[in-house]
Amino acid sequence: MPTLNISDLIAPMVATHQSGINQTLQWRLHQLDTLMLMITEREDDFVDALFKDLRKERTESIYCELLLVRHEIRRFQRDLKKWMKPQNVSYPGAIFPSFCEVHSVPLSEPGCLIIAPFNYPVCISLLPIIGAFGGGNPCVLKPSELCPAVSSLFSELVPKYFEKGALQIVEGGVEETSKLLEQHRGLIHFTGSERVGRIVQEMAAKTLSPTILELGGKTPTIIAQDCPDDMTVVCNRVIAGKLMNCGQTCIAPDFVLCHKSKLEEFCTESIAAIDRLCRKDQKDSLSELPSIVSESHAKRHLKLIQEIEKHDFSKVLYGGSDKCDVQQRFITPTLILDPPMESHVMTEEIFGPILPIIPFETDEEAIQLINKIYGTPLALYVFTKSQTRYETFMSKIPSGSAMRNETLLQFIIPDFPFGGLGTSGIGSYQGKASFDAFTHKRSSLYHPCHAAFEYGGLRYHPHGKGIKGKTLILLIRILPNFPTLSLIQYVLIMLIMAFVAFHGLQGFLSQVANLFEAFAYLLRQISSSP
Repeated sequence: MPTLNISDLIAPMVATHQSGINQTLQWRLHQLDTLMLMITEREDDFVDALFKDLRKERTESIYCELLLVRHEIRRFQRDLKKWMKPQNVSYPGAIFPSFCEVHSVPLSEPGCLIIAPFNYPVCISLLPIIGAFGGGNPCVLKPSELCPAVSSLFSELVPKYFEKGALQIVEGGVEETSKLLEQHRGLIHFTGSERVGRIVQEMAAKTLSPTILELGGKTPTIIAQDCPDDMTVVCNRVIAGKLMNCGQTCIAPDFVLCHKSKLEEFCTESIAAIDRLCRKDQKDSLSELPSIVSESHAKRHLKLIQEIEKHDFSKVLYGGSDKCDVQQRFITPTLILDPPMESHVMTEEIFGPILPIIPFETDEEAIQLINKIYGTPLALYVFTKSQTRYETFMSKIPSGSAMRNETLLQFIIPDFPFGGLGTSGIGSYQGKASFDAFTHKRSSLYHPCHAAFEYGGLRYHPHGKGIKGKTLILLIRILPNFPTLSLIQYVLIMLIMAFVAFHGLQGFLSQVANLFEAFAYLLRQISSSP
């Protein structure tokens, strides 16, 4: 791997900023078109790389990785021109007339740094890049070293499709990432663990680089006393959400709180759902269960299961350590009933195919149990027939997002900002939220410089204790905010004001009445024409 030269890396990105070309709609759409071309032409290569790294089967690779990227690109291609338009804002009446706008401009030089995770190495690499391009920002992508096939593919393709002033790839591990973090960035977008997120945030603070941190946490799933009647559907949704990408999903159900009246049925149907979705023998070549990303991660999951087995083997309802194969990065789906709250499956984010199930009797008990667990969950899932009960859980359990009677789907809703709260993340992205995250909101005001708009110098010192100061305060208090209008609209208003001042209000109203009468006459003539 070549030595990382930061100066050579950032020089073309700085040149892009200084040229101003990245401020244009054309440059941004060109990068998005190029990205679409790359993933379309090389779709099979991305699917093959995902299988090598994570054993993801083709369909899951396409709909969970590539299609999400395509849909996001299309959204930006459709709406970017509208999003880029300056937004008019109102202003205090005391400074009439003014023109006040908010411009969405690219972030600071040299560009953005995207530090991608291993679990969705294509999708979560490219989604923030789409937002960065939409905002007019060159990017450096640091793919996860835990997915060498995907990382190598990015390193091969990006130089063929993109100019260095738009997108570059840096492969490597901790050393390379640390060097990248030593330089100021317009924005650092990091997806990964809370532990590493803290390190990224600390290093970003040294260069005053803003960050978006997409972290994780222990996402609770509540099976309420009044959960939907079809437990097969409930368990299909919970288990499918848990086993997507073999549990290596930041918004996957981390543990289940199940009302005691539903416990037996939920456990039985969950076992059936695993067999149905992943086959009874998940090692079978026909099973579509992906692999754990690395042997070291598989060892960690094995230890989580073994800790429970040593405490009480009967708590393992399904799966178990004897069915796992660390060398093959295979961890069998495992259901654990009522583990000790101090066990590691209840104190750490699991991030694998292990699902603890904890019984509860009252909603308040479930709420207290969740809120006692360290951290703020990235998501909250509640299975209930009652919207009121769902809203109660939402109001008392903070989380990055929430869903009723579903799991995972928030990530595919184009208008949902995706992001955490507290320990589960800082900031959000996707769709319009990505455009906003990757642009600076620059305020701009124009106030015509003419003595007529000085209003007798009311705002200038000295104010004294007489009528001048009192008049200024009165005007600020009573005048409403005015909308920002176009120059033509302002001229029209000024003409109307001048007419009223010269002819009086009665004369003005008389002229308005004459205009309406003339307009009505014209309409009658048009309607009576043969």
